[in-house]
Amino acid sequence: MKRIFLVLAFVFVFAVNCFAEGTEQTVYYEKDDSKWTNMTYENVPVLKIFDSRDAYLVVYQKNHLGVGTTVIPKKWALGNKESPKKLVFRNVYGQNNAYLCIVKKDGEFLKVVLNTPMKKSNPIWAVVSNGKVIEGTDKDTLEELDLF
Repeated sequence: MKRIFLVLAFVFVFAVNCFAEGTEQTVYYEKDDSKWTNMTYENVPVLKIFDSRDAYLVVYQKNHLGVGTTVIPKKWALGNKESPKKLVFRNVYGQNNAYLCIVKKDGEFLKVVLNTPMKKSNPIWAVVSNGKVIEGTDKDTLEELDLF
């Protein structure tokens, strides 16, 4: 009895699939260039973040070989109506999931998103030596990163 029921259920499912195939309608969407955005982004893996008094020194991985560094001022995290935030933090879990997302609009720097574990006890975070001066803490835009 169970076998007959299973065979009938299988035949029913197969028949429904055959009949449903012919009723499928294809929907075509017309592409409208006015709805496209002029924003682009780049994602770069982060290896280490050094915290100083005025800025973050981020060590990132290049595409093929080697590492690079960039300075991100802490004042970018503050924003108001005249000048919006240029630095946004997002929490991720795990040290290997950290990355830096650089957002550009019309080819010009807009903001940077630092996706990293937010706990300072995580090994990705470090502190710059006391008294060491980091250059570039007063810049307004992020320079082009050397990825090759």
